[in-house]
Amino acid sequence: MECAEAKRKTMMTPDQPSQPQQQRPTSTGPAPDDVQWPAGAAPHTPEELDALLASANRRRSPAYLALVHGANATGEWLRRHWLAVVNGFLATYVGLAVLTPIAFMFGLTGPATAVFRAYRLFCDELPTHSFFIGGYQMCLCARCTAIYTSMLIAGLFLAFYRKRQHVRALRWWIWGLCMLPMALDGFTQLFGLRESNAGLRLLTGAIFGLSTAWFLLPQIQAASEPDPQPARA
Repeated sequence: MECAEAKRKTMMTPDQPSQPQQQRPTSTGPAPDDVQWPAGAAPHTPEELDALLASANRRRSPAYLALVHGANATGEWLRRHWLAVVNGFLATYVGLAVLTPIAFMFGLTGPATAVFRAYRLFCDELPTHSFFIGGYQMCLCARCTAIYTSMLIAGLFLAFYRKRQHVRALRWWIWGLCMLPMALDGFTQLFGLRESNAGLRLLTGAIFGLSTAWFLLPQIQAASEPDPQPARA
């Protein structure tokens, strides 16, 4: 009876609470993959953890650290100057298309021919759809010239206007509607239903180029700001 009573008291005694396990403090940055935590030697304070991470980073090769710093610096530069890069590319792209027939006029046949052939990858360069300068064809058709020139104008406008006020992006469905004039003009001509003209190609290309720039550039601008703002209303 005494054994049974002792066993009953033992079963009714609550378990002793287990001691909470000590958690390793977290750091503001991710731990390198090569950091090992020896048994019983894990850091107990954030300062110790930061010191261990700094020691691990010092073991990285100079080439690796230079690559990381270079990538970070490049990313920060692009974040600040992305619009200048876009505008510079568009200005170069349209400018070369205009300068190519001028180069033919001055006898620079080799470079002009190389540029003309390279642009064929991005434009059909149909003579009936293109402009001529001095009797020589431009590298871009009238519609493509209008598209990229209008995008450049929109980019230059944003470069000055964004300093005064935040520019909101065009809504996607409005952008889709702005594609319709160019699509109707192009496809009806493609299937032989009608023949377009230079004025329509310029107009529809400009509408599409402006709407595309208004749709894309403000979104990139919003994403590049340190404190992101909504790109659309």
